[in-house]
Amino acid sequence: MIRHFFTSMYRNILRDKIFTLINLVNLTIGFTTFILLGMVVSYEFNYDKSNKNFDRIYRVQTKQEDSYPTNFCTYSPAAIRYHLMADVPEVEQVLIMREVSAGQGMGQFFTLPDGNQLFEKNGYFTENSIFNIFTIRIIEGNQANSLTEPSSIALSETLQQKLFPNGGAVGKQVVVGKRYPLTVTAVYADFPINSTMRPTYLVSISTYETLALRKGFRDDWVYIDNDNYVLLKKGTDPKQINAKIKNAFKNVKNYEKSTPYLHPLSKLHLSPNNQPDTLVGLAILSMAGLLVLILSCVNYVNLSLANSTRRATEIGIKKVVGFPKKAIAAQFLTETVAMTIVAMILGLFAAQATSPLMDQILEKNIEYHVFENVQLLLIVFLVGLLAGFLSGLYPSIVLSAYNPVKVLKGKLFGGTGKSINLRKVLTATQFSISLFMLIVSFILYRHVNFILNKDLGFDNKNIIFSEVNVQQDTTDFEMIRQKLLQYPEIVDASFSSTIPFQGNIGGFVSWEGAAPDQKEMISRNYVNYDFIPTYNLKMVAGRNFSKEYPSDNKGCIINETALKVFGWTDPIGKMIFLFNTPYPVIGVVKDFHPYSVHNPIPSYVMFLQPNELSGSKLITVRFTSGNEQKARELVTKELETIVPNDPFEFKDFKVIFFLDGAISFWQSMKRLFFMFAIVTLVVSSVGLFGLILFTTKRRTKEIGIRKVLGSSIGAIYQQLSLEIIGLLGFATLVACPAAWYIYQTMPGAYKEPLTISEFLVAIGMIALVAFITISYHVLKVAISNPVDALKYE
Repeated sequence: MIRHFFTSMYRNILRDKIFTLINLVNLTIGFTTFILLGMVVSYEFNYDKSNKNFDRIYRVQTKQEDSYPTNFCTYSPAAIRYHLMADVPEVEQVLIMREVSAGQGMGQFFTLPDGNQLFEKNGYFTENSIFNIFTIRIIEGNQANSLTEPSSIALSETLQQKLFPNGGAVGKQVVVGKRYPLTVTAVYADFPINSTMRPTYLVSISTYETLALRKGFRDDWVYIDNDNYVLLKKGTDPKQINAKIKNAFKNVKNYEKSTPYLHPLSKLHLSPNNQPDTLVGLAILSMAGLLVLILSCVNYVNLSLANSTRRATEIGIKKVVGFPKKAIAAQFLTETVAMTIVAMILGLFAAQATSPLMDQILEKNIEYHVFENVQLLLIVFLVGLLAGFLSGLYPSIVLSAYNPVKVLKGKLFGGTGKSINLRKVLTATQFSISLFMLIVSFILYRHVNFILNKDLGFDNKNIIFSEVNVQQDTTDFEMIRQKLLQYPEIVDASFSSTIPFQGNIGGFVSWEGAAPDQKEMISRNYVNYDFIPTYNLKMVAGRNFSKEYPSDNKGCIINETALKVFGWTDPIGKMIFLFNTPYPVIGVVKDFHPYSVHNPIPSYVMFLQPNELSGSKLITVRFTSGNEQKARELVTKELETIVPNDPFEFKDFKVIFFLDGAISFWQSMKRLFFMFAIVTLVVSSVGLFGLILFTTKRRTKEIGIRKVLGSSIGAIYQQLSLEIIGLLGFATLVACPAAWYIYQTMPGAYKEPLTISEFLVAIGMIALVAFITISYHVLKVAISNPVDALKYE
C-alpha cells in the first residue's frame, strides 16, 4: 500500500508539474521564513548560555523608587558584596567588575613599542573569581591567580595577536595609557559573539584601587557604579535572596528608598534594566515566522482543493474498484506530509544560503549554522510534521468523500456547502494574516522613523566629540576654545563630564520646600560655560552660566522635568541640596533627551566646573555643515600640540545616537518585518489565486449560462467580487484590532500616534492584489466560449 501511495504521488507530480512547483515553492517560502526568524530568535535567546553556570549567575542591580520615573539601575554599590558573603550563605561566589575608562587614570588604549596607540574599549577591572563564575577558557597562564596581584592583566586571544603577533605574551609587559606598565598573566579565548559582556582584556581590581586612588573602595556604599555578580549554590531560589537583601540600603544615607535585587544572567541581554524592548520584539518576530508558515499551509489547502478536479476521476475509479475511504484519505495525507518534508529540507538549505542577507538586515555578524543547531532542527522537524498533517487532513477528508457515481458523471461540485464554507474561513484567515503583517510593518516603520526624527531637545547635527584624559598638568580650556574658533569651520566648543547618550552620573538631592525625608534621584552633569550654546539647548527661565557672575560656580541649572518634581512656580534663586551642599538655581533649560529616546526624560541638573581640563573630560566641537573631516583635522592638530601625552579620537555624534540599543534593535525589526510583510503579500497572492481558480471552476456552468442570457463582464466581475469583499471585511475586523494591540504593547515612553492611513494603505494593498487576481480570471471567462462552459462537467 505504501509503495502504491508513493508511485501514485510520483505519477501525479509528473502529470502536473506546474501545480507541484507552485505548492513546493509556496511551502518552501513558508519554511524558509520560519527557519530564518527562528535562527534570529534562537540567537537572541541563547545569549550567555556558553557559561556552564548560566542558570546560577545573577547581577546585583538597584531599584531606585525615589527617582522620576522609577529607575532600574544595572549597577550596585561595591560594599554589597561583603553583605552577600557574610549574611547570605546561599551565595557561592561574588565578583565585582568595573569597565575601564579614561577617568580611572589609564586611558582606553595601549601604547605600542613604536609609540603608536591601539584603542581598546572593552576592558574591565575585576577579581580573579571571574574565572570561577563565568566559563572562560584559559589558553596561557594560570587561572588560579591570574588577577590576584596589582599590575596584572589578562588578554583575549584577539588582543594578544594584535599586541604580540608572535605569541608568548604571558610574563611580558604592556603599557596601558601612556605610562602604566602591566604584566600579562594570562591569555583567554574570545567570548562568544552572543555574550552580553565581551571583554578584550581584564585588569586586576587591585590595580584600579591604586590608579584611581580609591584604596578600600570595595567597602563603599555611596557610589552605585559597579557590576556585582553572584554565583548561587545549586537549588537556591533567587526570590529568597531578594527577600534577604531588600533592606540592605536602609541605613545608607540618601539610598534608604533604594532596593537591591538579583537579575538573572538569562535576562541581561533581553531586559537589562527590566525594560522588555528585546523580549517584545522577539515575540513579534516569532509570531511573524509562525504566521507566514500558517499562511503557506492555508495556501496549500486552497490550492489542493482548487486542483481537486484533476484527481476526481482517479478517486472515483479507486472507490468503484473497492478502495476504502480511509486508504484514499491516507494517500492524500501521505502526499501532503511528503511534500511538506521536502519543502522543509529545501527551507533549511535556503535559510542557510540566505543567512548573509539576514546579517546585512540586522547589521550583525551572526554565525548561522542551521544544521548544527539541534534545538532549532528539532523544532523545525516537529513543526514540519504538524504542518504537513494539518495541511493534508482537510483536503484528504474532502477528496476521499467524493461520491464516485457523481464524480464519474462529471458532477463534482454537486455536494453540500460545508467544504465551501470552510474554504471561505481559510481564505479569511489568509486575508487576516496578510493584513495584520502589513499593518504591523507600517506601524514599525513609522515608529522607528518617529524615534530617529524625534526632537531630542538639542541640535545633534554637525557635532564631533572625544573623551580626553589629561593625566599631567591642567590646561586652560578657554585657550583651546579660542584657538579653535579662529578657524571658520569651527562654530563652538565645550567640555563636560557627560554628553547626551554618553555617560551618566546620578545622585540624590533634596530641595527647598521638600519634606525632611524627601529626596529625588537626579542625573547630573558638570559643564563649562559653553556647553549649553554648543548643543543649542533652550533656556526657558533664568540664564546660562556666565563668567560675569563668579558665584555661578556654586549655582546650578535644572531641566523642566526637575522643575515639575520640585513643584516650584518661580525656581530662580531656589535651593537644591546635593551631599548637603546648597546650590541656588540660576536657570531652567528646556527638556532634552540625555539618554535613550525610548526612556522618559529624567530630572537633570547641571553644575559649573572650573574652565580647565584635568582628568577625564568629554570635549564637544560644533562645526559648519559639510566640514566634518576638516574640523576633525583642525581639532586634532590643535589638541595634539596642547596635550601631546594624552591621546584622543574624535567621533561623529551620530555614532553614539545610532548605537543606542533600543534604536538599533527596532531599526532591525523594521527592516525584517517589512521584508517579511512583502513575502506574506506574495504568498497570500498565491493562495488567493488558488481560491479564485476554484471559485471560477465551481461556477463555470453558471457563468456560461449568465453570458448566454446576456450578462455583462461587469456583472460577472461583481458576482465574484462580492464574496471577496465580504471575506476582506471580516479580515479587517480581525487584523486591525490585533495590530492595534501590538502597537499598544510596544515598549518605549514615546510613540507616534497611529493614524487611519496605516490601516487604509494595508487594506488597499490586499484589496488591490485580490481584485487583480479576480480580473485575471474574469478576463479568461470573458474571452472563453460560453458553449464550452455549458459542456463543463
